Amino acid sequence: MLLNTEICQEQRFHKVYIINKVYMNILSLFMFFIAFHIVFAVQVVSFEEIELHYTHTDLWKLLGSLFLLIIFHEAFHAFAALLWGKVPRRSIHFGFKWEWFVFYCHCDKPLKVNTYRIFVLFPLIVTTPIAGFIFWLDPSIWSILFFSCTIAACAGDVLLFFKVRHVKNDKWIQDHPSKPGFYILPEAIAVSSEEHHHR
Repeated sequence: MLLNTEICQEQRFHKVYIINKVYMNILSLFMFFIAFHIVFAVQVVSFEEIELHYTHTDLWKLLGSLFLLIIFHEAFHAFAALLWGKVPRRSIHFGFKWEWFVFYCHCDKPLKVNTYRIFVLFPLIVTTPIAGFIFWLDPSIWSILFFSCTIAACAGDVLLFFKVRHVKNDKWIQDHPSKPGFYILPEAIAVSSEEHHHR
């Protein structure tokens, strides 16, 4: 199983799905490996030269790009929740989880299933072409590494998307407050959430 299913201790009628940390790390490495080799292969097939010499400037380019990636990755999660979920700004929270060694964006308001799918996958949809465009502008080792890191950073999002895709569209989902995962809300709370969103 990619995700461990357990019953929430606070409210036993909630079904909660938490990402398995080991699987997330394995998938992240796999996505990095695949992205790196695909981009490298495409560049070789197109007979375009890749700058293989790695300079201090390239290192700073990579570090600066990764710093911005972290910020924008989480910002895109927030943007999706604000735009499609219609949640107030005060419901969006950012932070860092030392246990998982990941940055996060948490939405404390329930989202419809389709909105939650967008919420988790939006950074991958937006950052991938941006990283690809950067590589196209500057085909070099640092930009290949950046593209690969951009893809790998979405491993947890991909796991959540593949789990939530089996949930019926009429359900409401609550982002887990402390771990990468989500609750499927029971009908009573779901109805209350829908009424709140229509106000």
